Amino acid sequence: MNAEHPRRRAPAMSVEQRRDEIVRAALPLLVEHGANLTTRAVAQASGVAEGTVFRVFTDKEELLRACVSEAFRTDEACARIRGIPAEYDVEERLERAASVLLDYFRRLGRLVHSLSASGYDVHRHDGVGHDHADCEPEFVRQLLAACVTLTEPDRQRFRVPPETLVRMLFGLLMSMRFDPTAQEDEHTALALRVDVLLRGALAERGPERHR
Repeated sequence: MNAEHPRRRAPAMSVEQRRDEIVRAALPLLVEHGANLTTRAVAQASGVAEGTVFRVFTDKEELLRACVSEAFRTDEACARIRGIPAEYDVEERLERAASVLLDYFRRLGRLVHSLSASGYDVHRHDGVGHDHADCEPEFVRQLLAACVTLTEPDRQRFRVPPETLVRMLFGLLMSMRFDPTAQEDEHTALALRVDVLLRGALAERGPERHR
């Protein structure tokens, strides 16, 4: 080593930084193994000693809670939705937002399925699940708000409030889980659902119904 230029040690991580690093490394393992993952495997994936895991997390349960909370965070998804250019027409904006939402729901769905299959109750955490049918999870409210902001400039063009329109979009996206054709051509499936949402399912509009 050159005496004039001694090697500098990398700055030590704070506890919060180390926790974040371990959680990021643990999330793929949770998808693969569910709650049956071992702290040894998490430590190896994080590049730290197993004792380090227990220096920043009280126990495995606290680690699992931190991972679940991280998985449900919507910061990145909401930022991507709000970053869709306002100059795009409403159809393009909704298609792009739908793609972000679908990616979020799929990643979250894989994790929740794996944890549930291993006997872990994801919905016992505040802000994640809900105990009552009429209680909407916080992550849904956050995604809804971002999409409403995206569609707000076209409020006067819609037959329903933007909030209702976005909830309908959420439902159409959920239907893709059970549509084999959607797996073959995701872009076309998303575009079709947005088109149906905005223009209806009828190929040709007949006489207006009397109400």
